[in-house]
Amino acid sequence: MTLTPDEQTVLIIAAKGEPMMPVGRWRDPANALVAKGFLRPRPHPGDPTGFSNLHITPQGQAAADDLEKQDDEALRDMITGSNAIGHSHAKIRAQAEAIAVQMVDLVEASVKVTGETKQTSLENWARVILKRALELVR
Repeated sequence: MTLTPDEQTVLIIAAKGEPMMPVGRWRDPANALVAKGFLRPRPHPGDPTGFSNLHITPQGQAAADDLEKQDDEALRDMITGSNAIGHSHAKIRAQAEAIAVQMVDLVEASVKVTGETKQTSLENWARVILKRALELVR
C-alpha cells in the first residue's frame, strides 16, 4: 500500500508511541491512516469518540517497520554508491598523478635534447599528448 509523505510522517510519529491528533495539516493524513486501519481512535472521558487521540494499530506498526526497513535499505544503497564513487575518484586521481609523473620524466628528457625550458617543453608535449588523446577518444 502506498502512503503519501505526510501519511508516512504521521505513521512514523505514531510508531514511536505518540498519540496523533488529526488537526491542521495532519487532519487528512491521520484520517487516511484511520481509514487504512493503521491508526485507531482511543476514547477517553474528555473525548468519547477518541478521534482526537489516535494510536497506532498492529497493522500500522508493521507498515511503519516496513518504512524504516526501506529507509535503511535506501541509506545502505546510498552509502554503497558513495563508496564506489569515492573509490573511482581515488583511482582516477592516482592515474592522473601517474600521468603527471610521466610527463615530468618526458620533459626532463626532452629539455636535455632541445634546450627548451621545462615549461615550454611541458606546454609543447601537453599539446601533442592532448591531440593524440583526442584522436584515440574519437
